[in-house]
Amino acid sequence: MKNVTIKLLLLTLLALLGVVFLAGCNKQPANAEENTEPQVSNTPGREFDLGGYTIKIAQWWDGNPKDRKAIERYKAAEEKYNCKIQYVTIAWDQIVSKYISSVLSGEPIADIALFEMTMALPVFAESDLIIPVDDYFDFNDPKWPPIIKQTGRYAGKQYGFSNASWNLSGIYYNKELFNRLGLPDPYELQENGEWTWEKFLEIAQKATRDEDGDGQNETWGLAIQAHNLYSPLILSNDANIINIDDNGKASFALDEPNAIEALQFFGDLYNKYKVVVPATNETDWYEAPQRFSEGNIAMFFGQSWDGEDFKTAMKEECGFVFMPKGPKASDYVVPVLQESKIFVMPKHAKYPEVAAKVFEEIYLFNNDLVGFEYWIGSFLNSDEGKKTARQMLNKGKVSMHQGYPTFDGMLFENIAGEIITRKVPADIFIKNFKDKAQRAIDSEYE
Repeated sequence: MKNVTIKLLLLTLLALLGVVFLAGCNKQPANAEENTEPQVSNTPGREFDLGGYTIKIAQWWDGNPKDRKAIERYKAAEEKYNCKIQYVTIAWDQIVSKYISSVLSGEPIADIALFEMTMALPVFAESDLIIPVDDYFDFNDPKWPPIIKQTGRYAGKQYGFSNASWNLSGIYYNKELFNRLGLPDPYELQENGEWTWEKFLEIAQKATRDEDGDGQNETWGLAIQAHNLYSPLILSNDANIINIDDNGKASFALDEPNAIEALQFFGDLYNKYKVVVPATNETDWYEAPQRFSEGNIAMFFGQSWDGEDFKTAMKEECGFVFMPKGPKASDYVVPVLQESKIFVMPKHAKYPEVAAKVFEEIYLFNNDLVGFEYWIGSFLNSDEGKKTARQMLNKGKVSMHQGYPTFDGMLFENIAGEIITRKVPADIFIKNFKDKAQRAIDSEYE
């Protein structure tokens, strides 16, 4: 699976740092009372004068401004606060470990760092590696994407922030195959409010065909990437996997009727209706999109990066629509899992107040529609798909369960083993799984 067991990584790094310390490292330990704003110079005409200090922003791609207006914003902020702004580019698979080790040393690698949300929360908050930012930003300002109250908030405090939230995921469908098989267009169903689980299943059944009578299906209704459809189905039926209260207490939520209904539907797609193309390796995150791109599978749930790959690999045009609505849902939602990104500020940050001001001045907020249109054009061709993408803004529904990696791994393995392979009914599975699942959740951050 893509998610990293951050808790284990943290403990490993702590152990390694302890060994270094015992071996005679003479570096003075960081002051535990840090995160009070150091004194900055007061210069006439400047609210804050950082004296040439470099505000660093860490992420896994080059964030340096490219267009003229962005460059002007950066230069204006540098002049206003007498500072420099620098991006620190760190590989995706290294940014967590480098961030942790730098904060534990008392010298954070950056003033602001970007992470996939469940790489940062709850683990960084529970481990005292990030600071709340409620005092530095006014999150009542409507410029902030509403979803950050879901993706960046934990235990009653706001830790994560983002200028924009372009969380797009949904069903890709092969338009040429749909036309050849005479299947109804999901986009038209969506626009009429009729894109439901029932219609989704109906299409998947009609698309699963043995066209030459040899006992082998030539076309399939659906490809599922490493069983990743159960979470979107749960969210699309007005349910969730875990609930977290304002005290940070996480509770198992799959025993609620809507969630059980979603898990049963997920299992039925495999075992009752048999519309899912069989996987040769159920943990291979690349097999299902590769199979879909070959042109004989009707539908695939995916992210924006999947669309980029399909544009390159497929001669057929793809449509793009919301996840279908479950029976208990009143509206379409965009499932938001670990891929949603948030910025955080580290413990021992030197100038968090000024870093916050710089952030607000260099980034465009949710009104950056030019950037959004350019981005969706990178993975969507059709006007209908782009219209859907616009409708998806502010439709996100978040699950934080991947922030509890022990539970997340256990859930994946048990759903694959019990519901898919052994065909255990969802209600019985949940009855047997609930207590050990809650124990795993509770033990994650003891």
